[in-house]
Amino acid sequence: MEHDNWSVLTEATIDGIRVVATTRSEVRIDVTCVSQGGKQRQVVARKVHDLWVNDTRLSNIIDRVVILGTNEGDEAETAKTLFLLMRGREPEDTDLQWPKFLEQLSRVREGTLTLMKVEPVYGATVLVLAESIRLETIDGL
Repeated sequence: MEHDNWSVLTEATIDGIRVVATTRSEVRIDVTCVSQGGKQRQVVARKVHDLWVNDTRLSNIIDRVVILGTNEGDEAETAKTLFLLMRGREPEDTDLQWPKFLEQLSRVREGTLTLMKVEPVYGATVLVLAESIRLETIDGL
């Protein structure tokens, strides 16, 4: 798992979300960072296992980006978010025993999968489960 400074995305706008068509296992999220004078960046997720985008608007403003599963204190939030990503709804207590869910949750806790949640001030919530998620500068801009 990469350790990027996700706080630079606070109040950034989401300009686009693209699934790379050739492999369908890479997702790129283009953002413009207000805190960095409009500098453009990309969240690049590789070897993507799942993607969920909800409530997309013409203007999508990020409140914060959270990498889940890395702290002992966020176990309940990690499980709830992962289930939402996998099934598109909040879990019932019995849902949390689903074998595929438990396998993915174990991989998130081990660090072989990264679970990222983009929380909005306004607009889209984005959930990504991937083997690698990085924040990159867009060259030439």
